[in-house]
Amino acid sequence: MYLSYILGQTIRDSSGKEIGRLEDLVASPAQHLPVVSAVVVRSSRREIRNLPWEFLGFDKDDERFALKIPIDQVQDYHISDEDILLRMNVIDKQIVDVHDYRVVRVNDVRIEPSGNRLYLVGVDTGARGLLRRMGLTHIADRIVGLFGSKIGSKLIAWHDVETFERGMGRLKLRVSAEKLGRLHPSDIARIVNELDPAQRTDVFETLDVETAADVLGETHPEVQVSIVENLEDELAADILEEMEPDEAADILGDVSPARREDLLEEMEPDEAEDVKELLAYDDKSAGGLMTTQYAAIPKDLTAQETIEKLRDSASDTEVIYYVYVVDPMEHLVGVISLRDLIMAQPETPVQDFMRENVIHVHLDADVEEIVQALNDYNLLAVPVVDDENILQGIITVDDVLEEIVPEEWRKRVPRIWH
Repeated sequence: MYLSYILGQTIRDSSGKEIGRLEDLVASPAQHLPVVSAVVVRSSRREIRNLPWEFLGFDKDDERFALKIPIDQVQDYHISDEDILLRMNVIDKQIVDVHDYRVVRVNDVRIEPSGNRLYLVGVDTGARGLLRRMGLTHIADRIVGLFGSKIGSKLIAWHDVETFERGMGRLKLRVSAEKLGRLHPSDIARIVNELDPAQRTDVFETLDVETAADVLGETHPEVQVSIVENLEDELAADILEEMEPDEAADILGDVSPARREDLLEEMEPDEAEDVKELLAYDDKSAGGLMTTQYAAIPKDLTAQETIEKLRDSASDTEVIYYVYVVDPMEHLVGVISLRDLIMAQPETPVQDFMRENVIHVHLDADVEEIVQALNDYNLLAVPVVDDENILQGIITVDDVLEEIVPEEWRKRVPRIWH
């Protein structure tokens, strides 16, 4: 049984007097599923009456309503803040389909009789629901018969749809932390990209900070700005702190100057300083693309001491494809691969097996030069130095891919997860 089948039917009272046409159903919270508690009727004079369920008779076979007493004996039902008007509050609203990782629109509402009551059991987001509302299901069935194609319903149980958020004229998305925790960040991001700003805020407020940072990094650039602009300062700052400095800088570089200053002020001083440093460079230069989180060690360490140091600092390092070797003044003097490190005897000094003459780029290098270095030497990351050869950061392959590969292609390229 669907809402579209019963909307518009004529409602009469016990004397046969026409009261008006059925405009909507009111559903109230109940133990298991919302239960229909009233029928909204609009008279020919456009007067609205909310007829309580206890005064209504319902024919299950014909799916028709009738008033059991004269209309002048009926006291209207008072719609509370907890009630849902199925046509007004549910039809055409957006919900998240957590199974297909997308935002869908409600085309019809599924209701079912049980005992002497009607219950709200789900929503139809498929094409058939839309055709049903337009009165075209018979034509659709003919098309199916002629061509063998399938125009189906897409039913989502009401338990998978959050209750109505009062005063917002939309459904609040049921994207609980439990359900979102089962999804990959890129799948959550795909959903978030389709939402309006207020809905995005709803989603991010349900996520833990670490997941929120991963999701934010996967959303479209314009969506990232929208999210950061609308979140509370403290939450937005916490998420940005969890992100890699280069990603946080990319986002903050696109928000309004006032908002940027507020969030940098809210962030922890060390994290904010890293981001400020990156914001000073052009977005398309090596300085703007690099991250300041990398693995660097003094050249006088042994292989075993290096492993211990990396273990202690791994959580603060974006990637450890390579370990860079610096002198006391932070000049880049060598590089070792993880393979070299593992194969070396524990007591061997790093400077005995490090590679000198490290391939690098300067802070003002453009994307083409960076790509050339990565490609020519088959690197996963390239270090960035200033004019005095002091190590400033590194640029990873996936950071460069974001600049040179069209967005629709990037979605097909496996991300190099850190």
